[in-house]
Amino acid sequence: MNLIKFFIILAFAKAITSCTPTHKVEEEIANIQVDVDLITFHKEFASANAADLPNLKEKFPLFFPPRVPDSMWISKLMGKDTIHNALENAVRDADFNYQEMERQMKDVMRHVIYYFPEFEATPMVTVLSDVNYRQKVIPTASQLIISIDTYLGKDHELYGGINKYQRENLNREQLPADVALAYARLFVNPSMERALLDNMIYHGKLHYVQELFAPKATGDQLLNYSPEKYVFTVENESQMWRYFIDNEMLYDTDSKLLSRFILPAPFSKFYLEVDQQTPGGVGRYIGYRMVKSFMENNQVDLETMIDLNAEEIFKRSKYKPLQ
Repeated sequence: MNLIKFFIILAFAKAITSCTPTHKVEEEIANIQVDVDLITFHKEFASANAADLPNLKEKFPLFFPPRVPDSMWISKLMGKDTIHNALENAVRDADFNYQEMERQMKDVMRHVIYYFPEFEATPMVTVLSDVNYRQKVIPTASQLIISIDTYLGKDHELYGGINKYQRENLNREQLPADVALAYARLFVNPSMERALLDNMIYHGKLHYVQELFAPKATGDQLLNYSPEKYVFTVENESQMWRYFIDNEMLYDTDSKLLSRFILPAPFSKFYLEVDQQTPGGVGRYIGYRMVKSFMENNQVDLETMIDLNAEEIFKRSKYKPLQ
């Protein structure tokens, strides 16, 4: 694919997969007050010494579990933990724009409040997590925890031991989409059904809500695909859908289908030559497209859609692949 075609398709893909609220809605969202702050705990810890440990533990009790001896924290504070030192140095050298990060996360919170008024915004707290890329963002009742060391850039030397597909979105630009997905999980209950369709629709609901919370995020950011593999998925949606239909997979409850088409992986497993060009979890994209089609073709509110079962959403979605 030449470069011009790539960017044309990428722009088209963004247009067809984005849920663009009206200017009026965005104006209403922009006027929602979110009076919370970004607390850079990782910086406070880095500038502290052993004598400051009691105050840190009192101020941030969640980050000092009782089962962990003080000697471990003192070792970090005194610069004797080489891994922790490397993480502190890498984050410091990354020169994050924390004001911009705060603005982005507040914007996501405004969108959450707009769609779910019962939601209460919380302070945001940055931590070092030993690069816990599986839990980059953790919302709790009292704070939104951000693993700042998972946003150093996919090619950072500290990520050398992580599989390529897993480090693809360890970029600071990914933060709004990650926060939005973490919040979406608070409102969309996991499916207890085993069929592939149920899992497609569950993840489709998540990504639909995620996009409402972070409407400026790109399709690849929302789905955690590389840009190239996202474009491939959009281009080949109809062929993928035909594969699922021809092989009667939608109602199949074989657990292997989750690892083949839903869960994170280097690529999806159609057992075809093109597999390497696909992202892992293409079923999540198809599920998103079904849910989006359902919302475009039915006059229902967001919470009603979330509560509907997969079969009803599928039948009423009038879903058709893009090509």
